[in-house]
Amino acid sequence: MNRKLISATAIVVLALTSPAALAVAQAPASAPKATAATSYAPKSAGPTVESTRLGVQRVSDASKAPAAYDAHVGAGRNVALMVVGGAALIVGAVIGGAAGLLIAVAGAAVGLYGLYYFIQ
Repeated sequence: MNRKLISATAIVVLALTSPAALAVAQAPASAPKATAATSYAPKSAGPTVESTRLGVQRVSDASKAPAAYDAHVGAGRNVALMVVGGAALIVGAVIGGAAGLLIAVAGAAVGLYGLYYFIQ
């Protein structure tokens, strides 16, 4: 009975936490706003002179703007807590007995703590 309860709890917690983590990881980056001064120059369809260069080349920093910093790069502390909690639930289900139950309950607490702060 305990093993089934722990396994069911692990499945429910993982099902609740996985879609949120995937949605954040797969969210498209925000596109920069187009201005009237922005011009669009289509690239040629064939081989170019730039593609034939080999070796070390000097990169001009003036032509390319630095990449914007995205505050949501990486999983973050809350997602890591959810993953560790889910892993502890699974490990507790595999171990079984009183020790496994304690590990599973602690894992559920850690996972729910991470989920609580992830939602806020």
